[in-house]
Amino acid sequence: MRLIFAGTPQLAADALAQLASEHEIALVITRPDAAVGRKQILTPSAVASQANQLGLPLLKTNSIRDVELSMIESANAELAIVVAFGSLIPKPALSVLPWWNLHFSLLPKWRGATPLQHSMMNQEGVGISVFELEVGLDTGPIIAMQPMTIGPKETAGEALARFTSRGTEMILDSLKALPESSAQTGEASLAPKISRLQARVDFNQSAGQLAAKINALNPEPMAWAELSGEPIRLLRAFSNADSQLNETGEFAPGDIRLSGQSVVLGCGQGTELVLLEVQPAGKRAMSAVDWFRGLNEKVKLD
Repeated sequence: MRLIFAGTPQLAADALAQLASEHEIALVITRPDAAVGRKQILTPSAVASQANQLGLPLLKTNSIRDVELSMIESANAELAIVVAFGSLIPKPALSVLPWWNLHFSLLPKWRGATPLQHSMMNQEGVGISVFELEVGLDTGPIIAMQPMTIGPKETAGEALARFTSRGTEMILDSLKALPESSAQTGEASLAPKISRLQARVDFNQSAGQLAAKINALNPEPMAWAELSGEPIRLLRAFSNADSQLNETGEFAPGDIRLSGQSVVLGCGQGTELVLLEVQPAGKRAMSAVDWFRGLNEKVKLD
């Protein structure tokens, strides 16, 4: 099938490579080069690099207007696939041909910018949806859907890579079968971008809630707490469900101790969180054990 592909980050580049192995890609649309690193060097997106490597026609744009719309029409494609493009597809472009979008939750749960993160934090709606774009926010009819699971120590970044690979397989299968779409059913919920303030950890929550939040916010925007007034990022954790509940109150929320080879944090409801990776202010990411052993005094996270 002759396709248009729209996407920007590395996960989208991986999807593009999968699709190009089985279908003709008439046009690739991606965001313009962006300044990267301390030196702010203009760098092509991962999708742009992949398109160039595959020798595919490439359009770099932040929005689809008259010139871009003309290129889309001239591509004479049968269908467009969107994977993490980062910009809205306007109504005039939607009128040219069908657009399928790869979405990382079970729609209508978690419509918006960060569906996988919200599904992880709320521990519901975890999965993949392929749906046809329309003017509403993630409201279009479903082409294919599959529930997924998240590992107890898996971050959103790791899950996104895995979900993208499986989601692209779902798109390829759907391109062969061309199933009839079906309307979304169930209660809708929104997944807006998560701010740094919302990423702050509250140790009065249970260990299960905190582990889900910490892992869901890696790599963006990163969960954090304060240590002696300085921010510290919490990168990976899991709920210590096998430990005895701390019912005496001696190990309060935010208290830290070394238990064998694990750094354990007190949380709400007498639960314990095993902290695996952290990033102190101004330092690189490191194991929680190495970080804890470098501390000179008893500490508490706030």
